[in-house]
Amino acid sequence: MQLTFPAQLERVISGVMAQTETLVKVASIYADALEHGGLVHVYGNGHSRVTVEEMVVRMGALTGFHAFLNTGLANFTDVIGANGVRMNQAIEKVEGLGTIMLDEYDIGIHDALVVVSATGTTAAAVDMALAFQQRYPDNPLIALCSLEQAREAPPKHSSGKNLYHVIQGSKYGFLLDNCMPYGDLSITIKGETGTYQVCPLSSIGALTIVQSLNELTIRELDRRGVKHHVLRNMHLNDTVDSYDLWVRDQRQRYARTLNKVETSD
Repeated sequence: MQLTFPAQLERVISGVMAQTETLVKVASIYADALEHGGLVHVYGNGHSRVTVEEMVVRMGALTGFHAFLNTGLANFTDVIGANGVRMNQAIEKVEGLGTIMLDEYDIGIHDALVVVSATGTTAAAVDMALAFQQRYPDNPLIALCSLEQAREAPPKHSSGKNLYHVIQGSKYGFLLDNCMPYGDLSITIKGETGTYQVCPLSSIGALTIVQSLNELTIRELDRRGVKHHVLRNMHLNDTVDSYDLWVRDQRQRYARTLNKVETSD
């Protein structure tokens, strides 16, 4: 019996490190939003909600991140039935939902949007990115997806674009590669009963990007002399930042940014 999957993590490590220059730029964008009391909005559908939850909220999370998660697009673990995967897949093909979701909030002048999609081709993710680009052309737009698949795969959105193309047309667009192979599955097992492809890398790559940005963003804020709230393990007694302080800062940011457009510093 042979185990080979852990060696695939080297692909993620080398791929993320190769993006250091872009990661530093995105961390500076995050720091700009957080320093000015704003938000980094994070959208994901399907399994990409795991990446969103890594930012909002878990241990080590920074305040200032806001999740764009729609129940019909991100909850399908029932697998079958009214909330099953087929319903989710049908909803994520409906265009125009990005505009409707953006109608629910005001976006501050210092805010940024991160759109997470494993492949970078899902119509719902492209729809959100296009809607944000059109409504807030001067705000940074970041895509976290497969560079290869978003660049090469046939588009599913009627615009003829994947996330790669949206970012290419953005004034302040950045694409972060989750380092997955085309199709995501990293291991092929040729057995006696058949050939099987297993072990997706997209989530592992995306979470590595998220935590790399957490590190770089805090380093940048500290370099600027800006003290920031970071959630510590609530089960320990030596927490630097209590849960109540963290939530209070988050609530203040939501109240400021989500309910009225900022017009100044």
